[in-house]
Amino acid sequence: MELDPEIAESIVESLKDIINHEINLFNTSGTIIASTDTSRIGGGHDGARLAARRKETIIIDHADQFKGAKRGINVPVVFNNSVVAVIGITGSREEVEPFGNVIKKMTEILIRENWNYMTSFNQRVSTDSLVSTLISEHGDSSMASYLSSLVDIDLDEPRRAIVGIIRATSASSFNYNDLCTRLQARLAPYKSIFFSLNGQRLCMFASDRDLNLLGAGLHLVQDDISESAGCPIPLGIGCIEPNWRTYWRSYAEARRCASWLAFERSARIERYEHLDFGSIVSAIPTDDAERFVERVLGPLETDQIERYAQILDAYTRNNGSIMRCSEELFMHKNTFQNKLNRLKEKTGYNPRNLSDYAVLTVAFLLRAYLMSEARTTAERRALASPVTV
Repeated sequence: MELDPEIAESIVESLKDIINHEINLFNTSGTIIASTDTSRIGGGHDGARLAARRKETIIIDHADQFKGAKRGINVPVVFNNSVVAVIGITGSREEVEPFGNVIKKMTEILIRENWNYMTSFNQRVSTDSLVSTLISEHGDSSMASYLSSLVDIDLDEPRRAIVGIIRATSASSFNYNDLCTRLQARLAPYKSIFFSLNGQRLCMFASDRDLNLLGAGLHLVQDDISESAGCPIPLGIGCIEPNWRTYWRSYAEARRCASWLAFERSARIERYEHLDFGSIVSAIPTDDAERFVERVLGPLETDQIERYAQILDAYTRNNGSIMRCSEELFMHKNTFQNKLNRLKEKTGYNPRNLSDYAVLTVAFLLRAYLMSEARTTAERRALASPVTV
């Protein structure tokens, strides 16, 4: 493992206020890659190279002991049983030698912390890429195989998708890193579960075994997301699929389920196979839905559509009772009847006729669902922000 110069610079920045001596960080070839004296970056000497090779501290008592060296000590920095760098402290032996072991340990701690962070980040990026591959109907098999090997995931295990559509109240209110860390900690015991969080969407894959073991813990996952988003987040669960080649089907079902729950303003966790009307409405292609809405409701102006939607909703809630509808909406029953008649005149569909009522109900419902989906898409685009690290 070679130490990245940017990481080396951050380590020197962290150490420079601890002691009042020049600090140099060398790579294993003896070249200075970070220093409190920036003029020395790029230089080097054999003392540091010797410390790396021997894995022992080299004391430099005079400047001409090694070409390019100054008095001080050069201490090898060990990570995973290998020397990854050498830390040099400039000064007389009596002044700097007491700091050697302390600075060495602090540098090793900083390197380990950075390595752990980068490992976690790289795992997250690989998992995000894997999920993006799996949710596509035409995902690349070689890419799926490669990415799954990086994160040690068995793609031949039956799994179902869990999707949450996140509507953050503002871009600043949603901290991806914090939420990812919390979810990783909560889901770590369940080996089949992996997830991706980006673009205002959670996508998780899990075996039924681990989903059953997780049990009420899925509600805690939901609570974590809702708390971060600042609003209740429903979760949709797709059907079980035998392996990665058809995971996309489960994802499509879970996404439609979550979209329907969001449309209903429900914060529950629901399985796709338990939906009724929602499984049909959410599955209609957008172009087909828009054409149907235009054909049925096209003669109405936008404000008229909103008013007639209220009329038909009341008519539905009261099971077609004109008397109860008029009482609910505080109008005379003849006035309510006239509005139904007017709806028939404009659209050609009579809500008092059962077959026409069904057409009108579907048209109004589809229009409302399309509008909800459009708002969600707009919010996702407006609030989407890359993961900051």
